[in-house]
Amino acid sequence: MPYSVALSFSYFYDNINLPGNHRDTANRRRDDIVSSLKKKFDVMESFSSGSIPRYTALKGHADLDIIVALHYSNHIKDKKPSEVLQDVRDVLAEFKTNVRKNGQAVTLHYKTWPNVDIVPCCRVIDDNGKVISYSIPDMNTENWITSKPKLHTSKMTLKSSECGQNFRRVITMIKYWNRKHGKYLQSYHIEVLAINIYTGAMGDTAWDIYTFFNKALELVSNNLWYEGAYVDSYLTWNSRQEALKRLETAKDKSLTAWSKTYDDSNDDEAAITIWRQIFGDKFPAYG
Repeated sequence: MPYSVALSFSYFYDNINLPGNHRDTANRRRDDIVSSLKKKFDVMESFSSGSIPRYTALKGHADLDIIVALHYSNHIKDKKPSEVLQDVRDVLAEFKTNVRKNGQAVTLHYKTWPNVDIVPCCRVIDDNGKVISYSIPDMNTENWITSKPKLHTSKMTLKSSECGQNFRRVITMIKYWNRKHGKYLQSYHIEVLAINIYTGAMGDTAWDIYTFFNKALELVSNNLWYEGAYVDSYLTWNSRQEALKRLETAKDKSLTAWSKTYDDSNDDEAAITIWRQIFGDKFPAYG
């Protein structure tokens, strides 16, 4: 067990981060599924999305998102989102499937992790033939939602270059904290919050964590506009208040923990004890 806060965070990240061998499995499943879909659909484009390719996935929890752009006239025109999702399920009848709770994807269930979420969509193209966004289904409202997954991934990459490796590492840790404290925030929302919060080089993980909790309080208190939509529209008034309560508590505890390391007492043991209260048993104990 570690004797310093810095080493504790390093061990903690190793405990929760998705290792490379699982990424290989996810990529093989992606290729197999897209191959099956191409037998029945005119697939214009397909690519992986979500936390796995963006390197912010939690071990054992993140599913693989596959964006599949279908030929608009042949497969999407005049159809409701629920009909398109059902068409995808019909083609993949050999798999155990269901529609994801948010009504935007078909989930394929495997005996071993990860499961795969297929998001059928159509491309939105400008007058120059450039893809500017994707329209993805929402069967809960029977509307098509504008999404820009490639732009978000690009912003994540640029921000990581600006801030350093701690940017993705801290996001992964915050996602784990979120799972331990009610899962009120969506994974994508956490990434967008981090993009808005961090500027410049990151290096002191303890302070970076406190900074997230502190600044996220204001951002979650209000609607957050991002790439043509409100990223937090899924939050009800009650769930937003619950998320804010947990952020407030985490902010106070993380500042206290950080102070234990950097004030005159230099008490890493006390700091690690508080960090374990924040993150749970995956955060290593002192000693």
